[in-house]
Amino acid sequence: MPIAPQGMNQVQLSDSATSANDAAISIALFRYAVQHKRDYKNLTVMGLSGSNHGDSISLKSCSDPQFSKGLPTYNWPVAPLPEVVQPFAQNAHANAQEEDRCIEAAAKIIASHKAEGKDVGAIIVQPISSHENRQATPTYYKKLRQMAAREGIPFIVDETAVGIARSGKMWSHEYWYLNENDGGCADIMTFGGSAGLSGLYSTLDYRTDPMCCAYE
Repeated sequence: MPIAPQGMNQVQLSDSATSANDAAISIALFRYAVQHKRDYKNLTVMGLSGSNHGDSISLKSCSDPQFSKGLPTYNWPVAPLPEVVQPFAQNAHANAQEEDRCIEAAAKIIASHKAEGKDVGAIIVQPISSHENRQATPTYYKKLRQMAAREGIPFIVDETAVGIARSGKMWSHEYWYLNENDGGCADIMTFGGSAGLSGLYSTLDYRTDPMCCAYE
């Protein structure tokens, strides 16, 4: 069993990375619907541009449109992933402006969908995008996590493509150093690929089965 990320001690296994991500968004949407008293079928999931979360219709719907390959998808929003310049230290000012622009765009998406009765019931993020292997600075992901926490939106990290030490840490999102001021750790993290098996870790609040495995 892969090492659990800090703050997550509930694990649920699945038969593929796609089914792990499908399970994650289903759990997240159900919890949002219950907590906010919304109709489950009207909820949406927000992904980021450049991402590709799996092969199901629901996952293509929250991935970059270029990956849908003409398949019919749900009308779910995709927020812009910042176009940052490396090295981060030398380009800090320009990158901060670009990331603030993208955070504002994400906030507008959440607000507009709520106004239309199509609440964003989950946010799913790849630490490194499937397309072009791009990423933002840790500050951007912290702000996105803070926004999700403020709005009561479950925050999912998709590590199926980049987890298990591919970036130098066991899980790539560990470079964000999320803390309580950021809203805490992610609510759900999925894994697969080089992990040797697929599934998801979550906090206790997102446990689906009181008999599921827990690691302390």
